[in-house]
Amino acid sequence: MTAGDLALIAWCDLAGVLRTRPVPLDQLPSKRAHGMGWAAAGIAITAFGDVADNAWGPLDEFRQIPLDDAAVTVPASHETPALHLHLSRTIDSKGGVDCCPRTLCEDALAELREATGWTLVTAFEHEFTVIEAAFRTGHVYSVESIRLAARFAHDATSALRVLGLECFEPEFGKGQFEVSCAPMPGASGPDRALLTREVIREIARRHGMRITFSPKPTPESVGNGLHIHFSFRDDAGRSVLLDRTQPAMITAKAASFVAGVLRHMSALTALCAPTPVSYLRLGPGHWSCGYASFGVQNREAALRVCPSPEPDSAAAEASINLEFRPPDATSNPYLVVTALVRAGLQGVREQLALPPIVARDPAKLSAEERAELDVHPLPSTLAEALDALDADPIARAWLPPRLYDTFMNIKRMEAARFSRATPHEVAQAYRDLY
Repeated sequence: MTAGDLALIAWCDLAGVLRTRPVPLDQLPSKRAHGMGWAAAGIAITAFGDVADNAWGPLDEFRQIPLDDAAVTVPASHETPALHLHLSRTIDSKGGVDCCPRTLCEDALAELREATGWTLVTAFEHEFTVIEAAFRTGHVYSVESIRLAARFAHDATSALRVLGLECFEPEFGKGQFEVSCAPMPGASGPDRALLTREVIREIARRHGMRITFSPKPTPESVGNGLHIHFSFRDDAGRSVLLDRTQPAMITAKAASFVAGVLRHMSALTALCAPTPVSYLRLGPGHWSCGYASFGVQNREAALRVCPSPEPDSAAAEASINLEFRPPDATSNPYLVVTALVRAGLQGVREQLALPPIVARDPAKLSAEERAELDVHPLPSTLAEALDALDADPIARAWLPPRLYDTFMNIKRMEAARFSRATPHEVAQAYRDLY
C-alpha cells in the first residue's frame, strides 16, 4: 500500500453501471460502520448521465456500506497504481434496504432456502470484444487468436486467479473472448461477476486496449452474452439437481423451478436484457435464444440443461447444471438473480410440471409445432419487454415499488431515446458505455 492508494467503494446501479465513491485506502476500516453518502436520486441515473423521475429528488441520501467479503485487489504495475475495489450495500437514511439490489438478491436467496432447503450456486460466463489493441486478432476459437493476445491474456489470468478463474478463451466473434469463473453460493455469485468484469477492464486499460461487454458492438458482430450457469445444493453441500430417471435428468422440484422461469420469461427479459442494444443480440440464429424455450444442450433455448460428461455418478451429480442464456452485461446481476430465483420459486410453490423439451432450433419449428410445445418469441424490443414486465403482476412484485418505478422510468427513457435510431446508432452508443 502507498499513501496515494484509493479504495473504490462501489455498487452496481439500475443502469448496470458500477458507480463509486473512492476514499484513501487507510480510511476504509472507518467506513465499514456508516459508509459513504450518496444522493438518493443517484439511483435514477441512466447510462447516458440523465436522471430519470424518482421518489427522492434532492431530499434524501443513501449510504454505501463496504461489504466484508466482496473485494478484489489488482497490484500496481510500474505505470499504474493498484486497484482496490470494494463492493457495497445500499441503505437509506432510515436504515432501509429496499433500494439495494444486493439485499434484494440476498432476500430472494433466503426465501428459496427457507422454502426448499436449497442454496443457489451460480457461475457467470463473460463475453467481451476487443475494439482496439496493439495486437491483431486471429481466427475464431484458434490458438493463433489467444497467442496474439498472450500478454493481455496472461496478465488478466494472473489478476483473475483470486476470483476463481476457470477459463480464458477465444470465442466465436472476431476479437471476442470469454472468461468463466468457478461457481459460488448465494450473493457471492453476482459479486464475483461484477468483480471479474472490472478486473478485465482494468487489465485492458493497462494494455492501452479498448474492450466492450456490450451485447452488440456493431450490428454485424457476434453478440456478447452474460450466461448464468446455476445449480442447487443442500445443507451438506451436495448438488440436488440430478435425477437420471427423469426426461431432462433433473429432479421434479427443479423441473418446477424451470417451469416458473419459463412462465415468466418475457417479464424476466426486461431485467436480463435491459437496453435497446440487447435486442440486437437476442433473436433466432444467434446462439443467444430468441424464444422462451427449454432444452437439453440446446444453445438456442433460453434455459437449458448442461449434463455432465462424467461417467462416475458422484461426479455427474456435482457438475450437472442449468444455463440461463438471455442476460447480457448491461444488466444488474443482483436483479437478474433475484428475478430468476423468484420466478423459479413461484413454479416450485405451484408444483408446475416440466416444460416440453425442445430438441430442435425453435426458429425452425412450424407455428403449429411451437404452439404445441408452448414456445413463444421473446420480446423483440426493450419497450416490448418493459410492457411484459408491467403486465405481469407476479413479476412486478419482484422489486419494491420505489425501485420498480425508478427502474421502469430509467428504461422507458432509454427506449424512447432510441425509438427512431438505426441499429448502427444503437450499437455505437452502447459499445462505448459498456
